[in-house]
Order: sequence, then structure tokens, then C-alpha cells
Amino acid sequence: TIEDPVEYQLPGVLQIPVNEKKGLTFARGLRSILRHDPDKIMVGEIRDPETAQIAIQSALTGHLVFTTVHANNVFDVIGRFIHMGVDPYSFVSAMNGVLAQRLVRINCPHCSVEDAPPEQLVVDSGLQPTDVLGHRAGRGCGQCHGTGFRGRKAIAEVLILNDQIRELIIGRQPVRLIREAARENGTHFLRESAIALMRAGETTLQEINRVTLVS
Repeated sequence: TIEDPVEYQLPGVLQIPVNEKKGLTFARGLRSILRHDPDKIMVGEIRDPETAQIAIQSALTGHLVFTTVHANNVFDVIGRFIHMGVDPYSFVSAMNGVLAQRLVRINCPHCSVEDAPPEQLVVDSGLQPTDVLGHRAGRGCGQCHGTGFRGRKAIAEVLILNDQIRELIIGRQPVRLIREAARENGTHFLRESAIALMRAGETTLQEINRVTLVS
């Protein structure tokens, strides 16, 4: 791994911390890793075109590469790589899948009660009144320090690249078409995962609006 910084020590993993003051960047560290002929590589973050190109080439030469990119959703990741100069054909040849995640605050189990959100908020959130039946929210108590929330859960969306999606990316087609193809392929979007959590009474409408875009 090449990380900035190394946050957890992992047994059996050779971990290299980035040190830009000494010239050890993600790109240089990744080149160093490749000399060890690893089976699996984890690049903490792709921040620049050089690191992106090396990571893609590593994946194309038989290495299993994991990395992160700052983006709003799985589809923005595609744009980030293309914007950094990665050839679309190389990108889709190297990429197996993309996962995006957010952390959602969970209602405090000690003080959450049924609490209908304002009608206008429901409309502005792109939802129907039936979507918020049984909506719950924490009132705030000593267990949650008055916040109404206790703990967090991850929501996620996963894009698995199939031949249709690969062809759309190579052809630089609009994101709208890629999203439609992804939905047909079974992708559940972040917003949908968040709504499911709200319907289960585990979080609030305000919270899912905070962490996902209203669609």
C-alpha cells in the first residue's frame, strides 16, 4: 500500500507512508511498489494524472489495484479519470467496478419517536407522502447528548462495468445514458439506499438530504 498517512497497521501488508517533503509522492511510491512485483496494490488516493496513469497501467499488467478518488458518486469517478487524461479505452479495460459510500447518522434508539416531516420538505425532497409513513426522529436525550442521533451506518452504490457500460464510456456518452444502463444492470443509487434507511426508521429525511443529492 501507499498511504497518506498510514492509519492502521495491517498484518502481512507492506505499507508505505507518503512523505512529499522527502519527495515520496503517491506516484513515486507506486513505482517503488511495482518493483516488488505485488499481487495486490492499494493506493490511498489518486490526486494527479501521473498517479492515475500508473495505477491504470498497473491494473492492465495483471495487478489487482484498489484506490480512492474524491467524487460525489460512482459516475463522477469516470469523469475524474478522463479529466486527468486517462484514455477511456484503458480506463474501462482496467476497471472492474466502482463503489461510492456515505456515512448516515442513525436515530438514537433511546429517544426516537414517530415524527412526520413537514409536507413542503417531503415535496422538496422529491418524495411522496407515502414514502415517509412511519418516519422517525430522535428527540434528544442523555444517551445521545441531545443530538437525536447515535452511531452511523454506511450507504453505498456499486457500479459493475459490463460491456454496454464500457462501450458508453469509450464513446464518451452522457452520464445520463450511463446511469440508465447501470440501473438496468441492477445498480442501486446512493439516494435510494438512503431512502431505504429512512423508511426503516433508522434515520431522518433531513439527514438523508444532508448526505445525498435530491434527484
